[in-house]
Amino acid sequence: MSRIVVLVALLALLLSACGYRLQGRSDALPGDVRSLYVELFRNDSYEPFLENAVTNEVVGRFARHGRLEIVERPARAEGILGGRIVKYSNRALSYDRDDKIAEYRSQMTVTAMLRRVDNGEVLWKGSVVWQEDYAVSSDKFVQDEREQAAIQEISQRLADELFSHLIDNF
Repeated sequence: MSRIVVLVALLALLLSACGYRLQGRSDALPGDVRSLYVELFRNDSYEPFLENAVTNEVVGRFARHGRLEIVERPARAEGILGGRIVKYSNRALSYDRDDKIAEYRSQMTVTAMLRRVDNGEVLWKGSVVWQEDYAVSSDKFVQDEREQAAIQEISQRLADELFSHLIDNF
């Protein structure tokens, strides 16, 4: 009998713990925005051209949402999504036995804000962070390609995170 009570108590704790919920339960942006203009994200980091990668991924991610129209002019939108790349870092993550860098970690932090066009009301504001690791290459060209691939992956993941946060109004 006591095992059943303990089992029921554990099950109740598991079901009520942490406040987790399924993603994508809503299919509208905050304020029921159905048409969206995405501004070019501002790059406050020292790494050039990040704004293009992030903005393109954000546009692509929101465009894949079937019930949301991405528009090319702010005047045609119900909402405007804009943001800033607050930080980008690329640092050594691990070293080999000769004390040479074996792996790097790139990390990016982005803040974003969704505003209603008609009255400027802020409907959502938040930040997301993502990081990606990659191996070192002695070939400078290959090394640069790996960092660019990491930046592309980070940009895609940040766009996914922004989308999830906005759809779930988190």
